Amino acid sequence: MPPNTTCIPARNFQVVTYLAKANSLFPEQELRRCENYARAFNWGISLIVVDDEANVRAPEFRPMLQAAFRQVLDRQAGAILVPSKATISPIDGEFNEFAQRVEKAAGFIQVATGR
Repeated sequence: MPPNTTCIPARNFQVVTYLAKANSLFPEQELRRCENYARAFNWGISLIVVDDEANVRAPEFRPMLQAAFRQVLDRQAGAILVPSKATISPIDGEFNEFAQRVEKAAGFIQVATGR
């Protein structure tokens, strides 16, 4: 290393994991799928968000999804990691609209597919 330089350790890519709670049980299996996916790419998980209202409201009306999005806006995470596309919305138009908002904020939505 040249003199008078400092080495700043690289911070691995950070994601926020967004999970939908379909019933009273914690979505353990979906969390593990997301954790394993993040680990495979050496991504850090900056925040785990579990949403109780994911199945009853459109994406723009879910405070917990907006909290996950805020992590991207604030550059605390570069992506929102979900166990399935339907976690954001089962309606393609709603999913695509939200994904475009995330992309405009310089992030992306990643579905944790099986590996």
